[in-house]
Amino acid sequence: MKSLKPLLIIFFACILTSCNEEMILQEIPLDFYSPENSYRTPEHFEAAITNLYALTREAYYYKSSSYVQSFQYGTDFGRDARNPGDYSFANYPARLTSSSGYAIYWWQNMFALISSANVILNRIKDADFPSEQEKNAIIAEARFFRAFAYRILAYTYGGVPIELEEVTSPKRNYTRASRAEVYQLCIDDLTFATENLPDVTNVKADGRVSKETAYHYIAELYLATQQWDKAISAASQVIDNPNFQLMTERFGRRINVTPRDVWWDLFQRGNQNRSSGNKEAVWVAQVEYNVPGGGDSYINERIWCCLYWNIKDPDGVMGFIGPTSQNYGRGAGSLGPTTYWATTIWLSDWNNDLRNSEYNLVRDFVYDNPKSKYYGMKVSEFPAANLDRRKDFYPFQSKITTPGDHPDELYANKETGLLLSNARVTYCDQYYARLAETYLYRAEAYLGKNDKVKAAEDINAVRTRVNATPVDPADVDIDYILDERLRELAYEERRRLTLARLGMIYERTSKYNDYDDGQTIQPYNELFPIPYSEIERNTEAVLEQNPGYDE
Repeated sequence: MKSLKPLLIIFFACILTSCNEEMILQEIPLDFYSPENSYRTPEHFEAAITNLYALTREAYYYKSSSYVQSFQYGTDFGRDARNPGDYSFANYPARLTSSSGYAIYWWQNMFALISSANVILNRIKDADFPSEQEKNAIIAEARFFRAFAYRILAYTYGGVPIELEEVTSPKRNYTRASRAEVYQLCIDDLTFATENLPDVTNVKADGRVSKETAYHYIAELYLATQQWDKAISAASQVIDNPNFQLMTERFGRRINVTPRDVWWDLFQRGNQNRSSGNKEAVWVAQVEYNVPGGGDSYINERIWCCLYWNIKDPDGVMGFIGPTSQNYGRGAGSLGPTTYWATTIWLSDWNNDLRNSEYNLVRDFVYDNPKSKYYGMKVSEFPAANLDRRKDFYPFQSKITTPGDHPDELYANKETGLLLSNARVTYCDQYYARLAETYLYRAEAYLGKNDKVKAAEDINAVRTRVNATPVDPADVDIDYILDERLRELAYEERRRLTLARLGMIYERTSKYNDYDDGQTIQPYNELFPIPYSEIERNTEAVLEQNPGYDE
């Protein structure tokens, strides 16, 4: 038998070679996954789609990168708190260049997402599915993510190269499409998604996109292209759907915590998904603590919460026992709000708007160190003469963290609420989109048609829920809508994308950011620069730089 085995191998090899030389040369591994055998079954494509969710979540919520927050600060909303610091556009011309990580981060991450979506769209042509409906649902999901990524690129950089095919070898001849062409691609992809994604009652799991998610984002793209009627129609597909509604009654796992309200409930751990009873969620990033691949890496709490536990009392004694859960966690005071957000936008309705309540918008702390004679007293009433209001003591909304509700493993002392040093992220799911924003999209579309009455109705749907005084139609303009977005969607919306879509980054930042960011921003910062590394390696065509940036 041992002498026959080599002969048999040679025999069968000769037969195979003579029958089909091309087949023998086409290596298709059978005992490990490779590009040749990884995209054949519906299960393979489900795994590939899961990767799109992971890539998107990592780009939006990755803990170790200041670039994640670069769509928030340096705007009318966010400013540096530790100048100069890593989280800062405190000097726009110096920090935002064609070689800076800010420019590179979003370019590389969004094109990585596009590339992964294109692989799915290319390989699915030859895959077997039980039905065309199931295949089209996968295609729709991939096209949704491609549109999501191109939308970010268009808002951030303007026109960018359009690539709709799987790239299997290096290309060095990219040219920029126009911004309008990129918008149209996004609209085309999202149109397919609205037609082929499941509705919200039939998605496979929490966090999966539905056709209503696609309608939400296509409404935004119609706003960007000033197609007001189409924006109204798309937004209405979500708003008028009986499976969605603004939450107006208290709900969820912390319903017995008082005094609180329904807006507070929206941001508590475990309350974001529809399975919790939340009918306002349009799309939610899934964050699971202490689970491999769970994505518990969003350091929103650490970045945006002030460094209160560094505050000393008027006698120079430490005022706090340390970072505690009830005091909103282990803040580092890296990013703070502009005075415009912290004060100005609330003045007209200070005592009515629940979003400005003491448990939704934190403006003060109580000394909790028993060794301080000011124990139990408010910092605002008994501040130290050298209190650092830039990083140690500034307002923020409690939605950035899980107050009094950190995971049990993160407490150094559960009785006092003292947290361990590794308790520094936000331990709950995060909204990509919720219905309140859809209402404000439709209000913006009505304003585009100069129908201020209907625009006010949609704004007031959002305001009434939080006991805010209704806006008079005569007072509705784009600045009012942008202010309402700041009140309702701070820390959730990527503010830079909203302002970029409207061409208002420079206008609003230079006017309302009263820190270094607002003083140094230039008109050309309306767009990010094209990364110089991309221009340099594109040797067979010209990849033009945005005006104002040196290559």
